[in-house]
Amino acid sequence: MSRAQRIVAASVLLVIAALGLLAAAMQTTTTYYLPPVDDDSFATEHVVAFEPGVVGAVIGAVAVLALLAHLVVVIRRAAPRIQWVIAVALTVATVVGAVVVSFADRPTG
Repeated sequence: MSRAQRIVAASVLLVIAALGLLAAAMQTTTTYYLPPVDDDSFATEHVVAFEPGVVGAVIGAVAVLALLAHLVVVIRRAAPRIQWVIAVALTVATVVGAVVVSFADRPTG
C-alpha cells in the first residue's frame, strides 16, 4: 500500500471514530418530566447524566486519541500490520458503543 493510501485509510478510520464519538457525546444527558403533584402545579423538568452515554463518550474519546496517534505514525512511516488491526478494532468499538448507547433505555423518573 502506498504512503498516500495509508494516510487516507488512517484518516477514514479516524473520521468514522470521531463520528461515533459525536453520536455518543450527544447523548450524555437526558431530560425527563415528572407529573405534577396536585392540580395547581406544573410538571417538573429534570436533566440528568445518562451513564451509558458518558461511558460511550469516554470510550470514543480514548479511541479517537489512539487513532490520532496512529495517523501520526502512518504519516511518518509504515505501521505494522497489528497496529492496523488494532486501529480497525478501535473504530468498530467506537461505532458499536455509539449504537449501544442509542438503544439504551432512558430513565423515566
